[in-house]
Amino acid sequence: MSTTRTNCLKCGLEQLRWVTLRKGRIPVDVLQCQSCGIANAEEDWMPPLLPLSVGSCWNCGHRRDFDTCSNCSLTREEDVQVHDELRVIIDPNLSHLEASRRASRIGRRLLALKLATAAAGANEAGQGEVARALRIWLLSAIGELEHALEDAQAWVDNTQEPSAIAWASYGQQLQSSNMTGAAVDAYERALKKNPTQHNIRARRAQLLLELRRGGQAQDEAIRVLAQEGVDDQSVAIASMVAEKLCEHFEGEYRDGEISRLLQYAAAYVVRSPVLLAHRARLSAQGGDIASAKRDLKRARRLNPELEIYERVERAMKPARSSWWRW
Repeated sequence: MSTTRTNCLKCGLEQLRWVTLRKGRIPVDVLQCQSCGIANAEEDWMPPLLPLSVGSCWNCGHRRDFDTCSNCSLTREEDVQVHDELRVIIDPNLSHLEASRRASRIGRRLLALKLATAAAGANEAGQGEVARALRIWLLSAIGELEHALEDAQAWVDNTQEPSAIAWASYGQQLQSSNMTGAAVDAYERALKKNPTQHNIRARRAQLLLELRRGGQAQDEAIRVLAQEGVDDQSVAIASMVAEKLCEHFEGEYRDGEISRLLQYAAAYVVRSPVLLAHRARLSAQGGDIASAKRDLKRARRLNPELEIYERVERAMKPARSSWWRW
């Protein structure tokens, strides 16, 4: 059951926090003291692990026979009532989806999974797909990786025209399962449906680089970094891809490709010490020592020690005149 306790039963400190742990093969929400580690309360709700399907039981995921679940025996009405009671535990003024998000934020991810399943099953406020994507993510977050992948695959397999969010969710689970090639393809399908998914494009660039498909990885990273107002996580992933590509291009003496990449990524170069250092190196080689010094200084503020700095400094030093006098 839920609890409003704020201080630990053992040490008395007010350092209680919900976490979802696994006891054997079972996920459990635990109100744990962050000081002494003692569990002050536990909630072992039945996790709905089976892929979501039309008419299935929200409580356990099994099919209903004559309006009654073949596994947990809840009727449809009881199923709805149970999940409404779970919603009230979090906040009676929130929808199931909103309550699921709140529960996840405070660490009650098993409860969040129950609420997201109800929101997805009911297509609450027309946000069934958002709720299902959250449900799949929560399955993965509580350690049910296989079930998360199964549900994501069932979503795209059993939908006539899977949406961008369905393909993106499937791609994320494929990536988590180290099925890199399949994840790249799923992300591509998601982007065809909705090209504005910057995080998915950045993830695809990262995976393409792992597959040694550098040209495609560069194109995808550029498409992220050439946009303004991209979220920080997507910028970080795309920048990491750009950094590795710059290192690769430098080794192959392809400074033209580095210059092209830096030009497209100009809005975000200042966030990356590696990209700043490469821009400084190219500026020095082009004779613009002032710009090179400025970028090198910025880079060192972000990371004082990078191997590339030595190469930048060498490029800034003027070539010595020959000792031989003709």
